[in-house]
Amino acid sequence: MSGRVAIGGAAAAVTVCLVGSCFASAFSGLLGYSRVPYAAAREGHFFRWFAAVHPRHQIPHRSLLLVGVMVLFWGFFSLETVITALIATRILEQFVAQVFAVVLLRNLQPERPRPWRMWLYPLPCAVALVGWLFVYACTGGLFIAIGAGTLLVGAVVFLIWSRRRAEWPFAAAADRAVPSTERGRP
Repeated sequence: MSGRVAIGGAAAAVTVCLVGSCFASAFSGLLGYSRVPYAAAREGHFFRWFAAVHPRHQIPHRSLLLVGVMVLFWGFFSLETVITALIATRILEQFVAQVFAVVLLRNLQPERPRPWRMWLYPLPCAVALVGWLFVYACTGGLFIAIGAGTLLVGAVVFLIWSRRRAEWPFAAAADRAVPSTERGRP
């Protein structure tokens, strides 16, 4: 009988440790990721409202609330759903976008110095694009919609932000030729 009590006590202790570790991990991740919108807002790359720091606790409380609401929303879904949604979103908004960025940069700024060369250009770009779009298509209809929806929301937010700052694509033609750091903006 005492063996069962010892095993039960050990299982309870391990369970408490695991729950504590999960809480600490989620708490530190939430606090850490709240710095991303905060830092972007301080640098002028996100809505200025998120650059506020709590007067007493000295934490980016508005940014923390934004990240907390997003975590709370995704907390209602299974881990598999969250991971698949994150993968679908990242494929579309980062990897596919990088393929287009490489091609655009090479075509729009051919004189720009490049410390590297892509062998067989543009074949690697085409192969990467086809591969990433295949993986994206395999995530399923719901996740394709989530990826496309977040891309659309991100584009709308970017356009609103750019319009308010009078930056590309809403900048005057003369300002487009001069980088923002040379116009006096950080």
